[in-house]
Amino acid sequence: MQDYEKIRHAVKTGDKIMELAASLGLDPRRSTIKDLADKLLENALAEDAPPAVTGG
Repeated sequence: MQDYEKIRHAVKTGDKIMELAASLGLDPRRSTIKDLADKLLENALAEDAPPAVTGG
């Protein structure tokens, strides 16, 4: 029974990862976990970046 629970958890986790990838515009069938991590990091850095200063 413990094996069933591990497999079930892994499948649910995989489904969530695929949903997250799709929500970020990545094709879950072609993107790797590294692609997903890179996109998440890119988004996090963009959110933390201060607004650009324009000269005028």
